Amino acid sequence: MRKPLLLGFLAVIALAMVLAGCGEAKETTTTSAAGQQPITLKMATTFVETEAGGKIAQHFADYIEEKTGGLVTIEIYPGGTLGGPPELLDLVSSGSVDMVPLGHPPLADKLPLLNFPMWAPGSPQAAVDYFNELVFNNSETAPLIQAEAEANKVKYLGFTAGGSNVFISKTPFQKLSDLVGKKFGAGGSIPAFEALGYTVVQMFPPDGYENLSRGVVDATQMGFVPTVNLRWYEPAKYYMFDGTYAAGNPWTINLASWAKLTPEVQQIFLDAAKDAEAYSLELDKTETEAAIAMLKENGVTVGELSAEDKANWYQLLFEASAKDCLDRAARLGITDKMITVLKAAAAKTGVTWAPPAQ
Repeated sequence: MRKPLLLGFLAVIALAMVLAGCGEAKETTTTSAAGQQPITLKMATTFVETEAGGKIAQHFADYIEEKTGGLVTIEIYPGGTLGGPPELLDLVSSGSVDMVPLGHPPLADKLPLLNFPMWAPGSPQAAVDYFNELVFNNSETAPLIQAEAEANKVKYLGFTAGGSNVFISKTPFQKLSDLVGKKFGAGGSIPAFEALGYTVVQMFPPDGYENLSRGVVDATQMGFVPTVNLRWYEPAKYYMFDGTYAAGNPWTINLASWAKLTPEVQQIFLDAAKDAEAYSLELDKTETEAAIAMLKENGVTVGELSAEDKANWYQLLFEASAKDCLDRAARLGITDKMITVLKAAAAKTGVTWAPPAQ
């Protein structure tokens, strides 16, 4: 009789140990943050909650709260309530907020090295990899760009996908040359469009729908999802993906705020940036597929340029952007540093580029 009782007692002990082990496993999201003092960080963003950027910001904040067991929370101030794109760097540099997803293109004079050509060919993943390479991985460019960030009292944690770009037109076209002679609306990269032989009319996104509707312009180029959100497909029913993709919006944290986090929580923030990168790519894929389906249902023709047109377009786009970068660098006295960044950018994206003779 004693042997069954002993076996039964041992089974109970074993079960208790298993249950205890399971209880310990549930604590793995918080044990790495155990030494962290509770803290709430302020994040400012220009995105509203329903935009892709707003969803990504919330995803980032949720990840941090979950993995720190609530020891670190992020309070998001969306929709530019604390400042528009030009103000975000000053907000995070001064410590008025702790972090931002930084829309860096308006800050080219303050962050010139980060403002290398912002598009990459290939895929959304390739565009994110391009930014990661230059900012974090390349042994020549990463120290330059990171030092520029430190001079502004901030640190970059990672990047998110920005989506694909398209040429759109009111009349059918298959090749970029089909748009020669059309009134082409553009707000930037004008030399690249002029190199295609286009008659450029300066135009900015808020005016796009009206300008296309009234015939002020016949065609334009912009990020795909924004053209759909702005309903440009109503006056312009011909879309061609151009093979270029955007990335950016680096998670940017104030250095003093970063120092308030334990090394373990700092790693959680870096992990959150990688997780947000993956989420942004997934979200972009989902939104792009849904937008294409909607366009086709509304009688819009959707296609993509030939490989030859894509390569030619990216070459022109890179050259125009590189010239802007060098002009700015000369004015700021950092030409050598900019050339280092641009050479690495060209190598990563596969374009043929060399700095002009000095």
